[in-house]
Amino acid sequence: MDSRKQKLLQYIIEVYIKTAQPVGSTLISEKYMKDVSGPTVRNWMQELEREGYITHPHTSAGRVPTEAGYRYYIEHGAAKDITEKNQKEIDQAHSASKNVSENVKSMAKKAADVSHNVIVVAFSPHDVYYTGLSNLFSHPEFSNQDVVVHMSEMIDHLDEVMSSISKQLDRDIAILIGSDNPFGIECGSVFSLLDDGVVIGILGPMRMDYSQNVGLVKYIKFLLEE
Repeated sequence: MDSRKQKLLQYIIEVYIKTAQPVGSTLISEKYMKDVSGPTVRNWMQELEREGYITHPHTSAGRVPTEAGYRYYIEHGAAKDITEKNQKEIDQAHSASKNVSENVKSMAKKAADVSHNVIVVAFSPHDVYYTGLSNLFSHPEFSNQDVVVHMSEMIDHLDEVMSSISKQLDRDIAILIGSDNPFGIECGSVFSLLDDGVVIGILGPMRMDYSQNVGLVKYIKFLLEE
């Protein structure tokens, strides 16, 4: 993919992450790619659609990313460092308790607030903690009852799901999206395995802010392993 279309895909995904609304060519050309004409942006969007990176819902002229589009974005994107404000919030939560388990839970609660997603921690296969479920169900993707029921079933069997995920992890950050995500094709997640075998991760819609959440997991991992 050439650099201009790659940049266009990045803009489409980042706008969609923020708004959950299909992204139109007019918005892109007027706000993000002012040096490119509207018709050219439309042509590039049509090419991205033919290549399978975006699609367009029947009820809208705008485009939304596909799973393939997210995968390309993740593979070619750079993780962002968390903001100084969020770093201070996580630091304060980290120092709130001497007890390791309580310390991790304290940071998890704050990370759920920061990311607006669910934070899941597996201390062991049968000791699993999660916080921020209301964040997940507040996203428009989870207004569908079938999706909510499926996710609730996964939460009910969270120890089994996390045990399966932990077997896939190495020391790096793992990003599971769509068809690779055991929580459901509507979901995205960022997980990491810590030195002591604890698994921590962020679970949200596939529309989650991967660059921010990778940075957040990396920072929590740094604090817990220092």
